[in-house]
Amino acid sequence: MGLVISLILMTVIGGLTPIGARMAVDEIPPMFAAWLRFGTAGILLYATMRARGQRLPFNRSHLPALLGISLLCVPINQLGFLGGIKLTNASHAALFYALTPVLVFWGSVLARKSSYSGIMLVSAVLAFAGATCVLYPSLRVSFQSSSGWSDMFLGDLLLMLAVASWAAFVISSKAFLQKYGALASLTAVFLLGAAVHTPFGLWSLRSFDAPGVTWRGVSGFFFITVVSSYLGYLLTYIVIAKYDATRAMIVVNAQFLITVLVERVFFDVPLTIYFAGGSVLILSAIGLDVMRSWSAPLPAKAGVPIIAPESPRDSA
Repeated sequence: MGLVISLILMTVIGGLTPIGARMAVDEIPPMFAAWLRFGTAGILLYATMRARGQRLPFNRSHLPALLGISLLCVPINQLGFLGGIKLTNASHAALFYALTPVLVFWGSVLARKSSYSGIMLVSAVLAFAGATCVLYPSLRVSFQSSSGWSDMFLGDLLLMLAVASWAAFVISSKAFLQKYGALASLTAVFLLGAAVHTPFGLWSLRSFDAPGVTWRGVSGFFFITVVSSYLGYLLTYIVIAKYDATRAMIVVNAQFLITVLVERVFFDVPLTIYFAGGSVLILSAIGLDVMRSWSAPLPAKAGVPIIAPESPRDSA
């Protein structure tokens, strides 16, 4: 029962993260929001570590690898996620992030860390066909316009960058996660990523209208920072520490359905036939991933570290 409740909470947090992100970047520059978000979440995670009597176990020899995955997690991923979500719908972000398991699998195959799967080939075809359905309307508008690409299409392309960078982050951070655990690894990545992102965050202040920020922007920022990037990651950490959640956690990728419902009901965003078709195709891809996951042998060690997606999380 504890695992079920935890997975439900993770799914709800992930589903509401794109909504909170859109509320935040409507009033706060995306790159400044990313800097504050990961800097604050990193400090909170570090304080949690210290309260548990833990220290960061890394030394100078770890810096190059940590720097690489930090760049993927914060500057690159947040340029795509927060920059993209400012231009397009939150539901697009949530749906594209549902592609993460497929991208992680094929990235692992290319890196020779996983073996080929016919089921996942079909899943990849369905997933990218779904993404194409979602992209088609904005792509068509862009081709028909004489003024260049539409904002929504640019936003969708940035979201695809976010998903690709997140999948690369998940693959490249696996060694740290397995050796040092999720809490220490994510704390180091968040703090280093925020430090590297500092020039971009400060540069974006030139367009920041601080007096114009309302409760809507503040609440959105609070959610993606404290609830999503801090509490959400801690919840994930608790799940992987206590349960054999390797298979069960894939259901979290259906969180985009929550994003779609909330955006439709509370923000009056219409559900187009192209988005509905893309959702069905991507849900089918997730279903095949679930089948593969449940039919595969259990990992030798329970509780293999897993990073929930940005839309979930970011990071997200």
